[in-house]
Amino acid sequence: MKRLATFLLLMGIMPLMHAQITITQNDMPAIGDTLRVSTTVLLPGIDPAQTGPGFTWNYSDLQPQNQRVERFVSITSVPFLYQIIFNQNVANLANPIDAVDFLPGFEISDAYIYYKKNPTNYVRPGYAVTALGIPVPMKFDQPELLYTFPLTVTSAKDSSQSNYSLAFPGLGYFSIERKRVNEVDGWGSLTTPFGTFDVLRVKSTIYEKDSLYLDSIQSGIPIIRNYIEYQWLGNGQGIPLLTITQEGPATTAVYRDIAQNFNPLIVTGDDQTICKGDTISISVSVSGGTPPYTYLWTNGEQTPEIRVWPEETTPYGVIVTDSQNAVAAGNVTVEVIPFEKFTFASDTIVVCAGNSLQIDAGSDYTQVRWYINNIPVSQLSEIIIDSTGIGLNTAVLRVEFEKDGCSGFAETIIKFEICGGFDENGLFKLKLHPNPSRDYIVLSGIERIADYKISIIDFNGRVISNIKPELRNGQVVIDIFHLPAGSYLITLKSGRSSISAGFIRQ
Repeated sequence: MKRLATFLLLMGIMPLMHAQITITQNDMPAIGDTLRVSTTVLLPGIDPAQTGPGFTWNYSDLQPQNQRVERFVSITSVPFLYQIIFNQNVANLANPIDAVDFLPGFEISDAYIYYKKNPTNYVRPGYAVTALGIPVPMKFDQPELLYTFPLTVTSAKDSSQSNYSLAFPGLGYFSIERKRVNEVDGWGSLTTPFGTFDVLRVKSTIYEKDSLYLDSIQSGIPIIRNYIEYQWLGNGQGIPLLTITQEGPATTAVYRDIAQNFNPLIVTGDDQTICKGDTISISVSVSGGTPPYTYLWTNGEQTPEIRVWPEETTPYGVIVTDSQNAVAAGNVTVEVIPFEKFTFASDTIVVCAGNSLQIDAGSDYTQVRWYINNIPVSQLSEIIIDSTGIGLNTAVLRVEFEKDGCSGFAETIIKFEICGGFDENGLFKLKLHPNPSRDYIVLSGIERIADYKISIIDFNGRVISNIKPELRNGQVVIDIFHLPAGSYLITLKSGRSSISAGFIRQ
């Protein structure tokens, strides 16, 4: 019984073995600090939202993709024009950075993030950059609140609303609207490649709208962002021991680390252009890391090279993982040029001897070339074929077409036969258009439609009845939308004479 009581006592105090620490301004960075951090992309399946009291977070398997050194300098050491806005009343720390993520496409230099720490809180008053050679201090109307001190497991949730806007004369307009909501949502022990530490965990939900209006294109570019930052804070560390940011499907991690001699995993891809209806093999170039590599494309393929046939311009992303679980992402965009390919309605078209076949490739192409048995016969969009030079035989009809750098071809077999039951000595030459057609055909050269009996016969010999032509604007129109796709023969009979012509229902 005594052993049981001891066991229950130990179980009750185990959550207290991780100290509930307090974070104050003394745990924030100081002028002169140089803190090395590593960055990486988290593998799918890792859930940073897991938390609780006395929680143990194990991120010891993090593999760095690159490193940088976070430096903190005096605000009097930055360009003088920045100091006019970010004076001692506004900030007391400056962090040099390479770029800011809310000014894409701008040439940036001398970029800084400003902070101010004091006994009650730690805030970010804004940024400063030189954009297109112009110094641009970007001071929020209200500083962005990062932490309220003292920060403990019982700290109340807090928030801030920060805004900034600036007009670039002759260039455009830029603004930031950012709302941050902070809460302590756990405490316990954190393990990373840097070590094991007692920590407080702060969850920050950020809602942000960045707007960039460019005079040159008379257009605005609004960017709506909604992301979550998870930060693990330890005593005396200056910056979070680990920060994980979730924005959409992307999850990145930044953590304190020692200097690493590593060959970063790099993935690059070249965009491709194809014509609609074509297929292409795409791949990425992979360097660094530790081979062998594994691949996971956004379409589910897991091979270094994939074959795709998009109907419209499509980006294909890939996640590459090396043997040490280092991860890098790449992208290949396949641009699709719109290009509809002409096709014959049938592999074989039968034509009654003495009649002609009229086919129109349409007006979509810049160049059309027709061939009969590999002999060039026309470069017009429309071709009319009869049995001259072919006789009661078959011929291969080929059409090649081009537009906007795209090309294609189609082939069919033309077969001329004597059609029994019809007097091929027609009263006139029957013309019809459009051919091929989907909905209707128009007959030309007919003066009295009532004098003729009209039939449509498919090339299996089946007579399709109930053909009722209509006069529309002085033209004889026959609806064919109800016919299945294929090749047909239309005949007009008057007394003992008849005339026939073939058409294609697309």
